[in-house]
Amino acid sequence: MRNELKILFSEITLYSSYLSLFFLYFKNFYKKIKLKPVYLFILLPIIWSLIANFLYIGGWERDSLWDINVVYCADVAYSTGADPYRDWFNSPECQESTPLQFTYLKLVLDALPFASFEYDFFEKIWVSFLVIITIFYGFFTAKLFKLETNIIFNIIFIVVMFQGANVVALQAGNISAVIYFLVLIAILLLQSYKYRSLFFLIIAIASFVKFHLALLLLIPFVLDKKFDFKGYIIFFLVLLSLFFLNYIVHGNFINQWVENLAYVDWGLGPRFSDISFLQPLWLGKIRDVEFNAIVKVLLIPLFLINIFYFKTLIKNKFTEEESNDFLLVLTSLIFILVLPRLKVYDFLFLSCIALKIYTDCIKDMFSSDRLIKAICLGILLLFYSLLIYWRPQWDGSNNSYYFCFGLYILYQFLIYFRCRRSA
Repeated sequence: MRNELKILFSEITLYSSYLSLFFLYFKNFYKKIKLKPVYLFILLPIIWSLIANFLYIGGWERDSLWDINVVYCADVAYSTGADPYRDWFNSPECQESTPLQFTYLKLVLDALPFASFEYDFFEKIWVSFLVIITIFYGFFTAKLFKLETNIIFNIIFIVVMFQGANVVALQAGNISAVIYFLVLIAILLLQSYKYRSLFFLIIAIASFVKFHLALLLLIPFVLDKKFDFKGYIIFFLVLLSLFFLNYIVHGNFINQWVENLAYVDWGLGPRFSDISFLQPLWLGKIRDVEFNAIVKVLLIPLFLINIFYFKTLIKNKFTEEESNDFLLVLTSLIFILVLPRLKVYDFLFLSCIALKIYTDCIKDMFSSDRLIKAICLGILLLFYSLLIYWRPQWDGSNNSYYFCFGLYILYQFLIYFRCRRSA
């Protein structure tokens, strides 16, 4: 019965949000309220998302931090001379951990000090660390896009976005929360002529831990006016050096690592392997998860053609900084849309990007151009759907992918018609 009530309340909140939009925007009630439109127009969905997440966390009966606990237990096993891939659960404190697999290269454990801490104390340290990282997400997002929004609003927005995917990611304690924070710093450094090479260095290190992050090389590939040979050489040299070092030091564990990779789950939808007319292409030949990954990768050229054509359309229509911000947002959306295996923690990075989309949407809602206003209202309605849910998004179902695609299309249209208006 409790779940039915939560669903009912979320539906009531969704329709109430639509109603509040009507009165605030079309009846001009926002002029009578001192709260800035950037906070006011999304206030009701934000409040509900906070309530939904508190209800979820309060009703959670199982253990949290399951992802990072596997890494901790693997590090403990490694420190005692055991095999972190097969014997990570042998320690008494790891007996009750979620039966997942340790899927990182063993060299990662050489850089982690986890085994130095007692289990309960480590969890407290990691939770504190995640809180600090989350605060810095809000700060660096504002710095990246020069946003004028309040830092507390930024943090709340990022945490509750994409149907609570980020709440689950933080609850799992996945190491990706740290990795994507480094990515955010790397993108900031990419904007600096003096330190931009550090972008490629950081992405190389991040890709050693999470291979799919190599796709973030799309960002300079799209943004730069000319191909950065030096940067890409740095990336490949660092990444290959790390792989080589891992082979030299831990070469005898490569087979176990490959074996564990075979146990990776499906991740989030969409699952192209479920489409009946596509099944003859993969059934009996490769695994369904591999087929889904291949289809996603094959989408990359289509998105690249689109983004480069769009780049020519907006050329010289905005300042270089504005154009780079627009292209960064769209390229980051492409990154999510083509990820071979999408997980809840991948939305942490995208939520920072979504904050830029939202603030741009609010700025243009009051444009004299009716078409621009209509697009902004469409984007705002998408954000309402992203923020109103009865429980955070879990592995399996995934509406957020389609919301990302909708944001990609609508934001591109918004920039395009902005461009036409200024012409």
